[in-house]
Amino acid sequence: MAETATDLGYPAETDVSGIDGIVSVPAAFDRTVERFPDAVAYRTVDDSTRLTWSQVQDEVRAWSAAMHGIGVRRHGSVALLMVNRPEHLIADLASIHLGAASTSIYNTMPPADMAYVVADAGAELLVTQAAFVPAIRAAVLNHGLELRHLVVFDCDTTELEPIAGVVLHSPASFLQRGPGPDFDFEQSWRTVDSEDICHVIYTSGTTGTPKGVELSHRSALACADVYRTVAPVAPGRRLLSAFPLAHAAERVVTYFLPIVQGHCVTFCDDVRQLSRYYIEVRPAYVFMTPRSLERFKATIERNIALEEDPTRRAQMRRAVELGSEVFAAEQSGTPLTDAVRREWRATGETRREILASVGLDGVEYAGVGAAPVTVDLMAFFLGLGLSAREGYGLTESGGPTALGRLQQPYRVGYAGCASPGMEIKLADDGEVLLRGTGMMTRYRNDPGATEAAFDEDGWYKTGDIGVLNELGQLRMVDRKKELIINSNGKNMSPVKIESRIKNSGTLVGQVVAFGDSRPFVTALITLDPEGLEVFQKNNDIEPGTSVHELADNAAVRAALQAQIDRANEQLSEVERVRAWTLLTEDWPVGGDELTPTMKLRRRSITTKYADRIDGLYA
Repeated sequence: MAETATDLGYPAETDVSGIDGIVSVPAAFDRTVERFPDAVAYRTVDDSTRLTWSQVQDEVRAWSAAMHGIGVRRHGSVALLMVNRPEHLIADLASIHLGAASTSIYNTMPPADMAYVVADAGAELLVTQAAFVPAIRAAVLNHGLELRHLVVFDCDTTELEPIAGVVLHSPASFLQRGPGPDFDFEQSWRTVDSEDICHVIYTSGTTGTPKGVELSHRSALACADVYRTVAPVAPGRRLLSAFPLAHAAERVVTYFLPIVQGHCVTFCDDVRQLSRYYIEVRPAYVFMTPRSLERFKATIERNIALEEDPTRRAQMRRAVELGSEVFAAEQSGTPLTDAVRREWRATGETRREILASVGLDGVEYAGVGAAPVTVDLMAFFLGLGLSAREGYGLTESGGPTALGRLQQPYRVGYAGCASPGMEIKLADDGEVLLRGTGMMTRYRNDPGATEAAFDEDGWYKTGDIGVLNELGQLRMVDRKKELIINSNGKNMSPVKIESRIKNSGTLVGQVVAFGDSRPFVTALITLDPEGLEVFQKNNDIEPGTSVHELADNAAVRAALQAQIDRANEQLSEVERVRAWTLLTEDWPVGGDELTPTMKLRRRSITTKYADRIDGLYA
């Protein structure tokens, strides 16, 4: 059984902390250390690491001193490339205690993008682990990254091959360096102001070039404080850090929220083991993507199908059916019969056990977002009793812009109304505009993009088209900008993916990448006439061979796959094209697929070729 708040060292009853009078994340951290010095803050699932808040503070002080010793100061920058582990947040906290900005990097990022992000962030130090050293080495040697200091966990750094121009440190040797002569830990973090940049999150824009979103301490605190309104709970709740810490939502839920309120975070360092972690931790607050819910649903359905007792199996299936039936009635306002109500109450324990089978029985609030979620998926889990609500947010707004609140009516498809401190309004064309305390300060090193992102009244232009209901709850219905958001909530630029494919060979004429609300990226491809002509000559293919015959030609398909493979090597794992189909239709300029200026008509293509796109995911 998972540990209770008192097992973890927290008082049984404690008020939820707000952010009144708190101007920085270090100030909130100091308050939590003072309130719960001996309570467990960070742990691994096997308890090989189990740190109290006061022990975390000792670690942060030591890391801050070492960072100070290599020159990290206020307004400086530190980058982190690690899995979810206590050391990730300890090093992050150490940097912001110095007034520097931290940047966590997706560990699936290709070396070229990694080089760009670290350089653009201006990082004076990169903290990583042995598994990612090859990618860093490639970023330095092949992509021009100039890096001064690299701290590497999980290996003997004396055995690592040197990287030109980079000073390699083990964690122990780095911490032994000590601070510069003017280091004062207390004075350092007390100098940090609410408008100082706390962290920089890099997100792909429509052009494919990562943009650094600068988020202040004001933003981090305001986003964490949202949860005090949408789902207030006492301190000492169990949280599970599993989604990448380079993602805004994960940083709010398992980084800033515990610091503000005082909760215990267990770190999942291997997402392949996520199901086991959920069962062992039974987290209270979770951020979930639709893809996560799909996986839990598949597990539940498999568990029911494998139940050996036929009576028990029938009870479980009926509990699921009843849950969806009751949810549908609540959504439509249809009254339930007394018989259904009685049966519903009688299945309460069965529904709880179904959630317990996947570790969701301890959830007090699940924010579902980062990608659109289907009605059936929400009906399945809300019918089982999961306290879930849809949310809407952007990296540029710090995360939770509009979270559904448990105490308010819920309508599937709608996120909540504007979070405290945030404002939402719709432009004349329906574009969602945002303004408020969680908003970014600017795009790093890109004043042009920053200016273009805001209107003259300071409203951020999201590029999303939405509607607001009579309760002020937001529903997103379309996007103005070209962007893929997969079912795991990862933002990707289709332009970037398509350009990498076209630039990796000569056979592809047009390529359209898909993956919005899907588990992976696929593509529709047409052949380039000139490239095809050369290929036919070089491979002794008759000049008059029809496009239909070429589409089935093994040599053509192998060459296309080789071109896509070369492109995939330049893309992160989630951006890589996993399936594709070759179209034989003609795409005339000005037709259904191409504008007169040769731009893709994405919406028309998606509609026209819907069956073939769906077939790629079958």
